[in-house]
Amino acid sequence: MKTVDLEALKQRLEAARNGDREQQKRFLSSINYHENCVVINEMNDSDLQWITPLALELFTPAVDVLVSGMTNKYRHWEEDFLDEDTGETVTVLRSESIDGETVFTCDDAIIDQIGKNTLASIDSLNNDELKDLWFWCRSAEVMNAIDEELYRRGDPDTICHRGDLYQYGDEEHGIFIDYNKAKTYYDRIGEEFDPVKVARKNRNDAVNVEYPDFATYHIQGDDVPAVKILLMELYEKYGEHSEPFMYLPLEMVMKALVGSDAYVGYIQSIDDREPCTFEVEFYGARIDCLKYALLQAFPNLEVEVTEHD
Repeated sequence: MKTVDLEALKQRLEAARNGDREQQKRFLSSINYHENCVVINEMNDSDLQWITPLALELFTPAVDVLVSGMTNKYRHWEEDFLDEDTGETVTVLRSESIDGETVFTCDDAIIDQIGKNTLASIDSLNNDELKDLWFWCRSAEVMNAIDEELYRRGDPDTICHRGDLYQYGDEEHGIFIDYNKAKTYYDRIGEEFDPVKVARKNRNDAVNVEYPDFATYHIQGDDVPAVKILLMELYEKYGEHSEPFMYLPLEMVMKALVGSDAYVGYIQSIDDREPCTFEVEFYGARIDCLKYALLQAFPNLEVEVTEHD
């Protein structure tokens, strides 16, 4: 048994090419997960003549094919597997993308227009259409607008995603771990979440890390004196000294900078050289979390991070 009948699929594609708009829509809508890469691989730039108008109308199966084809090209092959339950041999179609190759010539103007059309039609699109368009979108503006619209509608997946952001952090985009804030989102969709229990477990997991991560932070700019004053004040209040290191708890630094004490580690030393450097050890935290916290609190600062193996 084959999961994909290649010859039948090619015939369906050819019929769509020669059919009217409704036939083309039905064909694109009928493509399943296993067939998708094969269909795209059988296309070429001439297929853009009928796919592009459908994509610009925000017909999401056409957007899927168009953007995927402008991004990837695939190789596919068949592999046989024995179904142990039935004893039947199943022929599965496998696919993988080819680095640096695409099916269609990339046209950023078309992709940008899809984004503009999405913004103009966002109120009339249903949730599934918005999620599909978000997945293929390249514009942060459009992605944020879709996210806000889905959140406004009370979409459970979007609300859960916001809870996840605060549970796990997205420091690069200014979202730091906050278990209580995560709970406010999970509560809206009835998902059980205990901030105290999660915080305790994550902290225990962090401190039990056998090998922490180490990084050197280099900071320069007009705000360097203010950073040094803050760190030394925190060290005097919360720090410990064990020659040759100072141990300033990272959670107290992050709490002072962005209000989150969910990050475990220590600032080990501060050097007055230019640029000012300090050594940091991280337990279960991203090594750049402190970088984004510093940049958020001190706008006139440049921060470079060197990770140690």
